[in-house]
This record gives sequence, structure tokens and C-alpha cells, in this order.
Amino acid sequence: MKKLRRFRPAALIVAAIMAISMFTGCANSSTDDEVTSVTVASSDAEVTEAVTEATTAEEVTTTTEATTEAVTTTTEATTAVTTEATTATVATTEETTAAFTVEEMSATMYAKSSVNVRSGPSTDYDRIGHLDEGEEVTVTGLASTGWYRISFEGGEGYVSNNYLVTEKPVTTTATTTTAATTAATTAATTTATTVATTAAEEDTSSSEIWIASWGTAMQTAWSSDTIPTEATSGSTVTIRQQIRPSLGGDEVRFTISNEYGTSPLVIESMEIAILNSSSSYKIDTATCTTVTYNGKTRITVPAGKTITTDAISFSFDALDDIAVSMKVSSMPSTITLHRASRCTNWIVTGSHVSDNSWSSASTFTMWYFLAGMEVMADSSGGAIVCLGDSLTDGASISDNSFARYTDKMAELLQADSSLSGYSVINMGVGATNFLGTSDNSTGLGRVERDIINISGVKYCIVYMGVNDIGGASTDISQKIIDGYEKLIEECHEAGIKVIGCTITPFNGSSYYSELHEQIRQTVNEYITSSKSAFDGYIDLASAVASGTDSSKMASSYVSTWNDYLHFNAAGYRYVGTTIYNYLKNFIS
Repeated sequence: MKKLRRFRPAALIVAAIMAISMFTGCANSSTDDEVTSVTVASSDAEVTEAVTEATTAEEVTTTTEATTEAVTTTTEATTAVTTEATTATVATTEETTAAFTVEEMSATMYAKSSVNVRSGPSTDYDRIGHLDEGEEVTVTGLASTGWYRISFEGGEGYVSNNYLVTEKPVTTTATTTTAATTAATTAATTTATTVATTAAEEDTSSSEIWIASWGTAMQTAWSSDTIPTEATSGSTVTIRQQIRPSLGGDEVRFTISNEYGTSPLVIESMEIAILNSSSSYKIDTATCTTVTYNGKTRITVPAGKTITTDAISFSFDALDDIAVSMKVSSMPSTITLHRASRCTNWIVTGSHVSDNSWSSASTFTMWYFLAGMEVMADSSGGAIVCLGDSLTDGASISDNSFARYTDKMAELLQADSSLSGYSVINMGVGATNFLGTSDNSTGLGRVERDIINISGVKYCIVYMGVNDIGGASTDISQKIIDGYEKLIEECHEAGIKVIGCTITPFNGSSYYSELHEQIRQTVNEYITSSKSAFDGYIDLASAVASGTDSSKMASSYVSTWNDYLHFNAAGYRYVGTTIYNYLKNFIS
């Protein structure tokens, strides 16, 4: 199942140097530490660097044997390679140790995206950690290379001036900047524009970007949620959760959320592996790979925070079942979760992140703390986010059936060679309204977190509003339309195209009334009209309606609950097929 790595000229050069060193005892080649170190990428800005270093590390091992044979027969050629590589090493060393000056300053700034922190003011220096998007830092100086010096983990580090801003990104709660701070940062920015920064800027030349491959909308645990006793025992536990990413690759990173926690989440170790079966906790132990954060295996997520892990090498195919195992030593009293995973997850007392020696494991059908998985992939593709309620979340389907409409979309996209670079991210939350912006439980309240902040997002499918209609006592059609236009405006500002889905019929359910049907009709008329702000629309209402009554769902699609609101597995798959058939013409 594991994919072979792509061989690159840089890897062959390094391998040749290593082989020569073994035969001659010379020290002209790179040190073992330089060859095998893997610098992880925490932002799109450092993709090229990360992929190159990670790939080189693995290719050195796989090509040494072949290179040794080549050295014995091509001495002159390998000597030339050694000379060239040594010259490059000297040049790099001279550049790294080149003098720079720092102008003292004091300011509060914020990371505008996830970005690496380095030991010196350019990408030639070692990576010592990274900042998450929106993270606040104290800037203590401006280097002559254009990079900011910051206070970092009890010491100091450097970040490119391209990735720090004076205003906190809208993804987090805004903090007022004092007049003194503003003046200082303005002066620093002015100075930064006068220095040469070309050599110091992060490399953005790669054609690969981070694209969300799997994700879910996080919620706060309710008192009515059934939490396994292991999670509330206070003991160290191992949680193993399964996900099915819709885009494959060789390099991944994860989003871990303690958004609703009131105390830190402490993960002693975290491993990912291929799951043998969606119905069993057992993994292919040969595929176990350690996940780190800032280079450390112990991951602490503060209360109210969300972090992005380091990038790690891990090869998998789209739609593989992946097991994410966490050894948790400190569980927040309030668990951040997604309430309906529609698949089995497991929890057991003790440390079992990389083994199958489990006994008396409890099961649950939620996702704890795990908010997303991203993959380094070609920028010609992207993520398609599906924002919705229980109709997107897959209410009524059987666990482990993977019958949500987004599951069907992902299958069809992967089978289509022209669209296989696109992932499908399900951001459905059951029993929620579209209207309302007070928190992350409503559709409009989740636009920033669950659409705009999703890595690589290019399209958004909006299929939401039926719960607002079902609970309405007056005509709220214009409010829903205004809400759509607000969402569309925000997405367009972020370069995201938005496709609307008409609200499907619900005659026969408790939601139905003449008023509610009229609201549905008015909203759907807007979605399909030339006045609509949507970039396109999919008429799901017509697609699933009964042939004799357009206010009612066709009986062949009605859920096993027989509620005439939700779909059965066949209905969800038909919706997924309908959306795919639209997208294959819409995406060019």
C-alpha cells in the first residue's frame, strides 16, 4: 500500500557523497545530522523546503546501495559531484554565518498564518518551532535581513516579516493595539521595506500546497452525551479514532482542537497508521508513524486553543481508512468533539498507540479533539467544503457504512481523473440552524472556522436552512436570503466560490406547514434565480421530490426513521451523485 518515493537529483548527489565518504574516510560530505534531519512545514510558505528535506532523508537510505556500486566504476564522475557539493556546502555555511544587525524595538504582533520560527533571520537557519495562525508574539527587534526577532519559548527566534501583522486575524478574538505599539510597528514596517529581503523570504515557489483531506466541525460536549468511563476516570488512556481522507499523499499534518476545553489537553504520544478494517481497532503496525508538534512527541493543547502539528512523512491513498491514536494523560473536563462521527472509535486504559494489544476497549461514535487532516498536494486541486446540518452530517445512516452524500462525492471525484485532485470536507452539524452568528453552532457562525480557514478551499457547497424553517413562527425567507448573501460575500473576499443547494421537501415531517412550505419555496426561488449571489446552484429539491407531490420527498429516499425529512443511504448517495454531476461541469 505504501507508495515509492520520487527520486530527485539532490538525493542522488547526497547519496554519492555519503558513499565516497565510506570508501575514503573523508569528511567533505554533509554530516549525518544534516543529511537525516527532517524540517517540517508549518505553513504554505515553507512547503518546498520541507518536502525537499524530508524526501532527501528517505532517499539517501534507499539509494546508498545503488550509489556505492556506481562509485566503484565512475570515480571521476563522483569526484566531480563531491567537489560541487562541497563548494555548495561552503557557500551555504558562509551565507548562514553572514553578519546581520538588529534594530531594537518592542511591539505586539500576530502570525497571519502558520509559520516557522528559526534560530536566525533567514531560511538558512535551523527551525526551532512554529507559530499557529493568529498566535500573539512579542517582537523585540528587526534584523537587517527584514526578519523580526521575537520572544519565543523562553528565548528568542526569528520570523519573516511577511508573516507577522499588527492586527490579529479575524479567526481569533481581536485585541486592541495601543497607540505606542502601533507607532512602533509602523516604524518597523517602514524600516523593513528599505532592506533587502529577497534572500531571506520564505520559499513560495512550490506548486504543492496544504489541502485539507479530511475535517469535521467541532462542538462542545453536552451533559447528555455518553462519554466512555475511561475518558472520565482520570487515568492515562489511548484513544484510537478512524478517519477516511478524501485526498491521498505522502506528507500530512493534523489539526487538534481543545476549543471548548477549560483545562489543557495533554497528549503524551500520537501515532497514525493504516486501519485494517473500519469495524476493528486493529492497525497495520508496520505503518505506524509518530506525530510531533514543534519537534516534540508530547503535545499540549491549551484550554480554548487549536493547534496544527508538524508535517510528517506518511504515504496513503485517497479513501484509505486511517487510525489516529492518542495517548492522553490529561483529559479536559469539557471535551471538544464532533458529536456524530458515523463510525466506530475506541478507547482503552493504558498506553497502546502503536500496538493491537487491547482488551476491554470501549467504543464511541464521536470524534474527540481531532478536527482536521491536511495533505501536501498539487495546487491545481483543492478542497470542497460542504456546509450543512444533519442532512450533510448523515443523520439516519448506519455506523461504518460511509453513506453520507459527501462520502459518495469523494468516491466519484477520485474515480474521475480530471477531478481527483479535489477533496471533500464534511462540515455538517446536526440539529443546528443556518442563521445566527453568536457562536460556532450555527452555519453563519462557522463561516470563518469551517470554510475560510480550511486549507486549500476553493469551493463551498451550502445546503442549510431547513431547521430555521422548521422552527419559524413567521416568514423568515428574507432573513435566510440575507444570510446566504452575507456568507457568499465573506467567501468571495477569500477567493472561494459558493454553490447553493435548494432546500429539499419535508411534507410528512413535523416541520411541515403551509407557512413553512411557502418559506421553502421563496428561498428556493431565490437560489435558482438570476438575482442570486451564488456562483451556481444545484436543485436538490427537484431531484429528490416525489413525482406526484413536489412538497414531499420520494418514498424511495426516505430515512429508516420514516420522517420524510432525512434520507436513507440510497437517498444520500443519490444526492452525492447529483452534486458530483454538477461539479464535473462547473469545475474547469
